[in-house]
Amino acid sequence: MAGNETDLFIDSLVGAPLKDDRALMEFPFFSIQKQPRMEPLIYDDGRTQITIEPGPKGLATIWDKDVLLYVVSLINERIERGMDVDHTVRFAAHDLLRVTGRGTGKRSYELLLDALFRLRSTNIMTSIESADERDRRGFGWIETWRVVERKTSTGRKIMAAIEITLNDWMFRALVKERRVLTINPTYFDLESGLGRRLYEIGRKHLGNQDSWRISLEKLAKKIGTSRELRFFKRDLLKIINDDVIPDYKLALELGPRGGRPVVVFEHRDSEHTAASI
Repeated sequence: MAGNETDLFIDSLVGAPLKDDRALMEFPFFSIQKQPRMEPLIYDDGRTQITIEPGPKGLATIWDKDVLLYVVSLINERIERGMDVDHTVRFAAHDLLRVTGRGTGKRSYELLLDALFRLRSTNIMTSIESADERDRRGFGWIETWRVVERKTSTGRKIMAAIEITLNDWMFRALVKERRVLTINPTYFDLESGLGRRLYEIGRKHLGNQDSWRISLEKLAKKIGTSRELRFFKRDLLKIINDDVIPDYKLALELGPRGGRPVVVFEHRDSEHTAASI
């Protein structure tokens, strides 16, 4: 690797805006459950097809996605500054853990290694194009990863840096399409996988509208949940009652003429108030 590539992104992201890929916000690409999900995640709305197959440790999770958010944000920051970018980036593990709200103890580094393994071993197949190109093959979230270790003065080995090669599908979308949105850094404070997905969906779809509505069934499909609809509704109501989603308020309404339930997303500063059920 050339010298200038060796030093890529060894600085911190602190202070730079955090970015997410719009396609990853709209569709279910990650498991939202803590326990390993070993069954595939399949989404098909007639226009977009996605199949996510697990590796030996299960599907990559919404918490594993923090690594991608960090990498995407680093690359985007370099693009914004007019600097050269490459599929392969290197950054300080400590900074990733700090920016994404994780601890920096030994267990946090062990969990980070598990995340890298799942991101590499999860297999994605999708009809979503990237920079007018469609991948007719499976790919992992990251092509390769490498941990750079160094010894402390006491002889203990520590994780000094991480080197990741991003998959071509995401790299094209980021560099050529620029399909990124800024996310609220308090997103990382959300402990619930469902809460994280609800924030992503609200961020992607609400835009400048006063409100955005989606049926409960369609939302469950976008979330990528494996739970029965009645249990998903119960989980959703808890999130609504806790009112912890950054930037957005949610409500569950009856559909027109007492029809099927509809989930309403609103900006927190909106004057609109939905009648809950």
